[in-house]
Amino acid sequence: MNQSPGTRYRERVARRSRALGLLRVLGVSVFVASLAGCAASGLPAGKETTAVAAGEKAIALLRVVCTVENQQPYEAFSHSLVDDNISFGLGSFETGGEPKRLALLRFLSPESRKDGWTYFVIPPGIHYLAVYPPRRTDVLTYERSLASAPRWRMDIPPDARLVYVGTLRIGGESSQLLLGGRIMNAIRTDDMRVTNDEERARKLLTEAFPGFGEARTVLLRLQRGPTILRSPLPPPAR
Repeated sequence: MNQSPGTRYRERVARRSRALGLLRVLGVSVFVASLAGCAASGLPAGKETTAVAAGEKAIALLRVVCTVENQQPYEAFSHSLVDDNISFGLGSFETGGEPKRLALLRFLSPESRKDGWTYFVIPPGIHYLAVYPPRRTDVLTYERSLASAPRWRMDIPPDARLVYVGTLRIGGESSQLLLGGRIMNAIRTDDMRVTNDEERARKLLTEAFPGFGEARTVLLRLQRGPTILRSPLPPPAR
């Protein structure tokens, strides 16, 4: 059956629209996947590995354990987007001690991520870790609230390449999701404390980085009083 030119034109437009729609969906999927991959970036490579081997930087391993009402476990890094997780800011000599929010979180493996382990690649010296709750408000309100986030001091020794800085235990408030489960709304800063999972941390670090020597333990301390600044220490002499 012959179709009129107008009908054929409309069909071509419809096919083109469907194709564009599929491309948009594919683009969004790739974008989301890339965010997930970035948020879950794996082991250091290239220049970072060289810097750690030379003693210019160290790998600082941290574990975060969250609970909500009635001590229910809550996975700290269950989502790919930083705003939906516990996230961090890092401050040092270069920032005047003021923590700058980390755009990405890093994990040794999917399994360690699920268990709350994350890490930072930072130079020796004094660093300040700010702990930020999930974002459940508009961006401006959330950004203003970050100024009052608790800060923890990290001391990275000049002769260490692998450092475990402690297990940060956080209690939070949550709400019920429509399809089941709970989502954290806020953290109770007064309940935060640091414990020591040294044995597990050493095992993770030495298995992931067998060529970087022994792991050291230098636990986080809640920062009280004035901020102490120290320029990055030079790498140890060979």
